[in-house]
Amino acid sequence: MRVTGTVEDYLKGMLALAPAEADAVRTSALADLLGVTAAAATLMLKRLAGAGLVDHARYRGAQLTGRGRVEAVRVVRRHRVLETFLVRELGFTPDEVHAEAERLEHAASDGVVEAMARVLGAPELDPHGAPIPAFQAA
Repeated sequence: MRVTGTVEDYLKGMLALAPAEADAVRTSALADLLGVTAAAATLMLKRLAGAGLVDHARYRGAQLTGRGRVEAVRVVRRHRVLETFLVRELGFTPDEVHAEAERLEHAASDGVVEAMARVLGAPELDPHGAPIPAFQAA
């Protein structure tokens, strides 16, 4: 399975809803977070399970696999580094950066994001005070 922007959004959403490895995400909660129908979320969870990114059991929810968690953390890192770069280097305000970082996180390569992190001095927090996770190779 190709890791598209939509796949990244699902993985990032699952991590937000269930930050602990043992936590399961209810399909309805994920659908609400992403603004999709429960049927669409169920279909994507089946695809993600087929790709080895989540474990999904009907009526029990879904959990990120180890590989899925690495991908989700990578997307969160990209988003937070991008927000930090936009604020510190390009003069955006913290309330302006979320939507822009949301678009860029799917387009910028890991190399570009890591170069931004180096320019920023390896920041630990994004402009909103959220921790920036360490880079993990996929």
